[in-house]
This record gives sequence, structure tokens and C-alpha cells, in this order.
Amino acid sequence: MIRGTRQSQVINNFFSLVTIILVSAVLALYVKYFVKDAPRINSGLMCQNDIVFTTDKLGNQKILKLGYRLLNEGAYVLDGGMTSSLESDSSFSQKLNINHINNIFLKTIDIKSTKEKSKFLKIKYELIENEDDSLDKVGSLLTSFRVNNKEVFSMFIGFSTYDMTEIEKRVQCSLEAFKYNAKL
Repeated sequence: MIRGTRQSQVINNFFSLVTIILVSAVLALYVKYFVKDAPRINSGLMCQNDIVFTTDKLGNQKILKLGYRLLNEGAYVLDGGMTSSLESDSSFSQKLNINHINNIFLKTIDIKSTKEKSKFLKIKYELIENEDDSLDKVGSLLTSFRVNNKEVFSMFIGFSTYDMTEIEKRVQCSLEAFKYNAKL
């Protein structure tokens, strides 16, 4: 023992050191196994950064790549719909047409659809009219990409006017994000 130190002081210092090491180890394990990363909001594409509100969600990466391959082979089906506002007067049915939106998707994809395959990519989209008139957006486009009814990618993106060029940009952004994430 060192001269001038009490045995109780040495023991106290030893237990303090052990306590510090144990607390550090527990904190390191907690951070490694229990703390989740920040949730992913979107893919960070240029078209998504220009828009105030856009989110996307990834599913299984392997099936996502299969969906991308099916899209390039033309094995896809479009399924679209519109949800009008329940509380206020709806402008959707007067200003938008589901066949016109289908044509925007077909023009953006630019691959002829072949429906005789057993596996196919289902592009399900929905135009949703905003209930609150005070918000900056008048509606949203929810696009879901499914391979044999398993969702592999979805995107929710808002639009601020009923202008077809703006809606066309949102459709292009949805397909661009799908292709970007499938190539990762």
C-alpha cells in the first residue's frame, strides 16, 4: 500500500473506477442495440426537395428490384382512384379526370403494358383532396407499388393547384423515386 493513504480510500477509488467502467459499458450497449436511427422521410431526390410535403416508404429491397424489372418488361397494371373532400364542396370531379391521370402515368412510364404475365407490378395510386382549405396544398397523390399485392414502395406527395402540369410533375417524381430506390 502507498504510504499516507488509508485502506478505505483505496477501496473507495477502486469501486468508483469499476462503477464508471460498468456505466460506460451499459451505455455503449444501449446505444448500439436499443436506440433507433432517425426515421427516413424520403429519398432526397431533387423533385422531393422542391416540395414542402413528401414522404416515401421502402419495403423489401429484393422484391423492389423485382418490381423494377417487371416495370421495365411491361408487366404492370395501373389502378387509380380519387377521394373527394367530405366536408367541403369537391372540385376534383370537375377539374380532374381519372383517365387523364392514367394517361399521365402511361406517358411517364413509356413502356407498353403486357398483362399476360403471372407476376406483375401493380401501380396503385389515389388522388386525395384536402379537407382544409387553409393549407398550402389542395390535394395529395398517394402512389403504391406492389408486386403480387405485397407493397414494396409507396410515396405520398402533395400538390398545391389543380394544374395538370403540377400533377404530372408529382407522377414523374413518384416514378423517379421508385426507380432510384430500386437501383440501390
